[in-house]
Amino acid sequence: MMMTEPGQLLYGVEWPEGSGQLHYDFAMRLPTIGDNIAAIENHGVASNIRINTAMMASCLVSLGDIPPEQLDFALLSRLVDDDFDTLATARDALKKKRRRPSSSLPATDSPSLPSAATASANLPSAS
Repeated sequence: MMMTEPGQLLYGVEWPEGSGQLHYDFAMRLPTIGDNIAAIENHGVASNIRINTAMMASCLVSLGDIPPEQLDFALLSRLVDDDFDTLATARDALKKKRRRPSSSLPATDSPSLPSAATASANLPSAS
């Protein structure tokens, strides 16, 4: 089953354009490197915001009653910037959920036994 993150836009996106009907509820899936490649191939590398918008569009599973095939770059280009931030927050929450759990063992930076160099440095001198 695909992991998704639900959420609500603050301002919504109008669809169909000019209809006055706003859509707020969304679900997003985790972005993949394939989404990144497609965004670069379709929108170039000159603008990070264009690439991020294209990636967000490809990761939207649903947005209100808008048909999935309409969830594209052009639609997301009409978002209010705060709503774009809401989508980015949902993406980040998904990444956090997907991240490998950290080990419960304590991390250690020093060896448990002294090294040969440390041990010989502590020997009394022969003079």
